[in-house]
Amino acid sequence: MQQILRFSLLLVLISISINQIQAQLDPTLSIQGILKKANGVAVEDGTYNVTFKLYEMETGGTAIWMETQPALEVSSGIYSATLGANPAFPLNVAFNTLYYLGVTVGSAELSPRILLTSAPYALSLIGQSNKFPSAGLVQADSITLKGGVKARGGAPGLNGIDKNGYAFKGNSGDNDSGMFSTADGKVALYANNTEMLEVTGTNVEINTNLTVGGGTTTNGLAINNNGNVSYNGLNGWRLVDVDDFIGGGSEGWQVSQRPQGSNSCAWSNGSISGATPADFGMFAGKGIVITNVGEVFKKQFNIPGSFNMVKIKFRYFFIDTWQIHDQEKAWAGFATDYAGGNLAIGWALSNAFFSTWATGDQCANGSSLQQRSDFFGNADQGDMWMDVEMTAIHSDNNIHVYFGSGLDESIANERFGVGLVEIWVR
Repeated sequence: MQQILRFSLLLVLISISINQIQAQLDPTLSIQGILKKANGVAVEDGTYNVTFKLYEMETGGTAIWMETQPALEVSSGIYSATLGANPAFPLNVAFNTLYYLGVTVGSAELSPRILLTSAPYALSLIGQSNKFPSAGLVQADSITLKGGVKARGGAPGLNGIDKNGYAFKGNSGDNDSGMFSTADGKVALYANNTEMLEVTGTNVEINTNLTVGGGTTTNGLAINNNGNVSYNGLNGWRLVDVDDFIGGGSEGWQVSQRPQGSNSCAWSNGSISGATPADFGMFAGKGIVITNVGEVFKKQFNIPGSFNMVKIKFRYFFIDTWQIHDQEKAWAGFATDYAGGNLAIGWALSNAFFSTWATGDQCANGSSLQQRSDFFGNADQGDMWMDVEMTAIHSDNNIHVYFGSGLDESIANERFGVGLVEIWVR
C-alpha cells in the first residue's frame, strides 16, 4: 500500500436502492469506481481497506457519515461497494441536500471528492416548486410523524399517537384525520380520531350526517345520524320496526283479557300470556289471533332517534261471523304505559261498516257475513281483512300499541287477528 503514491477515482454509477420492502430497514447506496496509480495504471487485483465518507462540502469540513470496508475486492482496478449494508454503519442521513463522497485507501483520502448526482428521471424532483426538501417531510411507518403520511393498519389514536393509516398534518396539527384500515377488508375515514365513514367488501356505513346537493336543513337532501331523512328542510317518514310474523312466532306481542260479554274497549289488568300465531293464507299472510273472548293485543316499542309523530300500519283480520246488527267493533290505539292507561284510540270500526260491506252482496246470508272463504278452512264462515294506518302526535322513544275488539259471542263465532305491523316515525 505504501508504494501507491497517488490514486485517481472515477465514480461510474451511484444509485440509491431499498434492499427490502420493510420500512424499518435502512437505505443503502450502491457505488462503482476505478482505482488507478499515479501513472494511470489500474492497481493490482486484490482486496483493499477502503473507507467511505459523506461530506456536505467539496473540501474540508467534517464527515457526516463514514463506513470502512476492510476487504473490498478490486479487479482490474474496478470495485463495487454497497454503503449502509453493514448494520454497524447505517446510512442514516437525510439526503435533503448535496453530498460529496470521499474515498480513503489506506491513510490517504483521494482527491477530488465526488459530487453525488441523480439518476436521469430523478431530476424531475428538482423543479421550480418541488425541490427537496419540501415544506413538509414525507415519513412512514415507525418514523415519528412530521406532517406526512403514516402507513400501518389500525385506528389513528388521539392526535395520531398510534401512527397508523394515512393522516395529513395541517390545520393546527390535525394528524388524526384521514384514511385508516382498522380491520382486514375494512377502510374508514376519520376526523379528529372519530370514525365517520366505514367501507367493507359488502357494506358502506356512514356514522355521521350525510348531505347531498348542498344538503342542509333547508336545502337538498340530508340524512342525519339520528335516523331522520330531510328534503328541503322537511323530515320524511322513516320505517323503524316491522312485525311480519313470517317466522311463525308472536313477535313479542302479548295479550290481556277483559270480562267476556263486554262490548266496551276497556279491559282488566289480568295475566299476560303469549299471543297465538296464525297463518291466514297466501295473500293475507301471517299474524296473531285471539284464543279467548275479550283479549287485547299489546306491545311496547323502543324507537331510536328523535321524532314527534308516530304512524302504525297494520292488517286487521275479521274472523267468522261478525254481525252487522250488533255492536261489533274493531279498534286500535296508543298508550303511555303497558297497562293501557291513558289509552288513545287511533282507529275504530263499528257495525255500520259491516252493514255497508254486506249490502247487495250475494254471498251474505242474513245479517252475518257467511258463505265466504274462511282463513281456517270452514266453508260456512265469513272472513275478511283490512289494511289500516293510524297516526299519533308522540315524541317519547317508548310507545305502547294496542289492538282490540268489541265482540259479544263465543270464540267459536267471533274473533280477530292482526298481522303485517309496521312502525313509522317522523
